[in-house]
Amino acid sequence: MKKNTLYWICQIGSWLLFVLLEYVGYGNVYGYNNLLVLNVIINFFAGVILTHLYRLFIIRTSWINLPVASLIPRAVLGIIFISILMTLLNIKLDRMTIPLMSQLPIDAILIVNYLYNWSKYILYWALVYHLFQYWERSLEAEKVKYQLLATIKENQYQNLKTQLNPHFLFNSLNSIRTLIDVNPETSKEAITRLSSLLRSSLQMSKKRTVSLRQEIETVKDYLAIEKIRFDNRMQIQFNLAPDTLDTQVPPMMLQTLVENAVKHGISKSKSGGLIVISSSRTKTFLHIEIINNGRLEPGTGETGVGIENTMQRLQILYDNRAKFLIENMDETRVITKIDIPL
Repeated sequence: MKKNTLYWICQIGSWLLFVLLEYVGYGNVYGYNNLLVLNVIINFFAGVILTHLYRLFIIRTSWINLPVASLIPRAVLGIIFISILMTLLNIKLDRMTIPLMSQLPIDAILIVNYLYNWSKYILYWALVYHLFQYWERSLEAEKVKYQLLATIKENQYQNLKTQLNPHFLFNSLNSIRTLIDVNPETSKEAITRLSSLLRSSLQMSKKRTVSLRQEIETVKDYLAIEKIRFDNRMQIQFNLAPDTLDTQVPPMMLQTLVENAVKHGISKSKSGGLIVISSSRTKTFLHIEIINNGRLEPGTGETGVGIENTMQRLQILYDNRAKFLIENMDETRVITKIDIPL
């Protein structure tokens, strides 16, 4: 329902209810007649028109956007002004339409009683209207705040994704460079694989999430390039539960963590090592584990950009629901654990 339509429904409905109650009250005391009906009709239109003019005035003067402390004194003046107009109208109107009322003298007490009663009614109207406006403004402010936060998060996420490709490309080209003089044919194969991998990476970077199946294919392409460089020094093992392959994960996240395992684990060992990538799921989480030979030394900064990037992306996408941990599994192995909410 449109805001303006809702206003008119409430405006007409509230004044109609008010004058009907007044009609019953006056009718029971002074008797029902056609002049009393005329009294009610005039009061209905007067109430609707005057309060609507008040609404238009506060909108055009921007009173409606003022803080409460500044609005209250202005609203009080407006309420008093409308109450005075309704008082003057009804003193005259009641004396014309209700014979018994014409017998009462017009004195200060009568005027104060009229003014007091109409001030109450107009105050009720103003309170309901302004409270609704403040409630609506608070909802709008909350909506704008969340839209802004979502935009900020999206920008942060896009910036983090753009950090991945140059970092990954730099390391891959370094791997291929070592092969050019030693084995030109193998280096050509590596370049072909890298080209395919970058094509997939560009396609995936346009998405917020991809299936674990797609991410694993990217990891396999990356490891195929590194396998050429390390040969038998690097062994790879996948333990992937079939029911996890269609689960959504951040693109290039797993590749970044595997790259970290190669860079800080396998490459630093003369004998190389084994990388084991596993996945499983429960009703609430996708569990991913990467185990690699190596040793995590706290405080050395060995985790680098990739780990920090991954943690930030998980935080942006899943808030505090995602879990990330990298630690020494034993003296010769490091384990990385990720829990992604389903």
